[in-house]
Amino acid sequence: MRGLCRGMLTLAIVMSVLSAPVVESARILAVFPFPSRSHSIMQYTILVELASRGHEVVVYSPYPPPSSAANITYVELTTSLFNRQKTWKFDDFFKICSKESFYGFGVDALWEVGLTVCEDVLKDSKISALLNSTEKFDLVFIEPLFAQESFIVFGHKFQAPVVNFQGFGTWSILNYMSGNSLSIPYIPDSRSFPFSNKMSFMERLQNTISTVITLTSYHMTHLPKHQKLIQQYYKNSTSPPILDMLRNISLTLANAHHTLEYTRPYTPNIVPIGGAHMSSHQDDLPQNIKNFLDDAKEGFIYFSLGTIVPAHVLPDSYTQAFLNTFRKLPNKVLWKFGIDNLPGLPKNVKLIKWAPQQAVLEHPNCVLFITHGGVFSQYETLHAGVPVVGIPFFGDQRYNVKYYEDLGVGVKLDFLTITEETFHTAITTVLNDTRYKKNAESLSKIVRDKPMAPLDSAVFWIEYVLRHPGQHLRPASALLPWYQLWLLDVATTIIIFLILVYLILYKLSRYLLSCCNRKKTFSISNHKKIK
Repeated sequence: MRGLCRGMLTLAIVMSVLSAPVVESARILAVFPFPSRSHSIMQYTILVELASRGHEVVVYSPYPPPSSAANITYVELTTSLFNRQKTWKFDDFFKICSKESFYGFGVDALWEVGLTVCEDVLKDSKISALLNSTEKFDLVFIEPLFAQESFIVFGHKFQAPVVNFQGFGTWSILNYMSGNSLSIPYIPDSRSFPFSNKMSFMERLQNTISTVITLTSYHMTHLPKHQKLIQQYYKNSTSPPILDMLRNISLTLANAHHTLEYTRPYTPNIVPIGGAHMSSHQDDLPQNIKNFLDDAKEGFIYFSLGTIVPAHVLPDSYTQAFLNTFRKLPNKVLWKFGIDNLPGLPKNVKLIKWAPQQAVLEHPNCVLFITHGGVFSQYETLHAGVPVVGIPFFGDQRYNVKYYEDLGVGVKLDFLTITEETFHTAITTVLNDTRYKKNAESLSKIVRDKPMAPLDSAVFWIEYVLRHPGQHLRPASALLPWYQLWLLDVATTIIIFLILVYLILYKLSRYLLSCCNRKKTFSISNHKKIK
């Protein structure tokens, strides 16, 4: 009986594959110049899968594709920000972290960076040649709602449907432009505050103010700047206003997933694909790293601050705090630091410049992950079931680390106030309290239980857009003006109606009362006359 069931299941899978819609080979343009290695990893994961299915992909990016990728034409595209990252100092991070402390207006820093990237790209000779070419593309894959709005011109130029990649999940701008619910009362804006989904009155007030300020600034200041860039570098008199082009985005692939975030609604034109960058099979660990981790009898700690925070920006006091703390621990420490050696490195610490992070976290000896709180690392962490100490810097990292705390799988350590004592306390708190590990393992079971792999979902919906171009996934809410979307016109009408009813009733009651008074006066007067 078991063999029969297994055979029927195999037959069902084969039949579903054979009956799946077939998409002819398409030509896809991908423009991803933002200098974020983690975003690039996810983007190339999707692009390589599309190329393996026979689609021709042309990529403009500062990061080359994997060497084994076929059907991908790569055009190197660097920006001043990409080059500037190599000279960043601690003060640069301090300013960004401090700027994000008021009403989420760290978004200003993102918009400034995005505007610089877009201008560098649009005036690049390769892009100028592309915009003036007669090339044909069937689909444009870009990241416009991550402060790169002016890139929407590629969709207009090639008259192709646009798929938006959203590298850090949903937020107020994406929700508003897509017609999705802002969910202000119970979903904190990930670019604003590290709140949970159970906000107090004051937190809801702050979330509301921040969202209104962000949306107002977006329409009044940010979009006009990108409209100016389009007019300067894309001299096409038929191009519609930038807002209209952004509203015509066919699909958004959001780096989010319902098992990896606070539960929220999604309209059909937003597809969560969080974790799509993760491989279904384990990458082999380099032998020297594998030997180090296998030999960790007391377990090992993995320490990585992601791809944006280079080792040279950390002040010596921070580095010494880390080293002194690691020296006290019985655990081994694998530290992705970007340099080969440090003076006074303890014997239990191994420095590396790179490692397959997913494989490291899923190693059975991994007992703790010290992370900056990036969303890509978050998916790998929760998938592996490893507790964390989060050291957020900027962007959505504070929000992600708050999510760790809310789930009971980790604690936060403030980047601006790190000392040897605070660092040691954070680590030992998580290691010595078994609840963090148990919560992480329980969440791992939930995260792994999916009906479809996120990468398969991403590819299916991209090919869906190729098969069915148009705006049938977009809700009408995406086109409503703000006062209609928030029912202010309806509320105003109801208030005016109630005021009119009140005035009418008030006048009527006054009239009836005066009539009664006159009748009473007349009756009294007649009574006196009779007497």
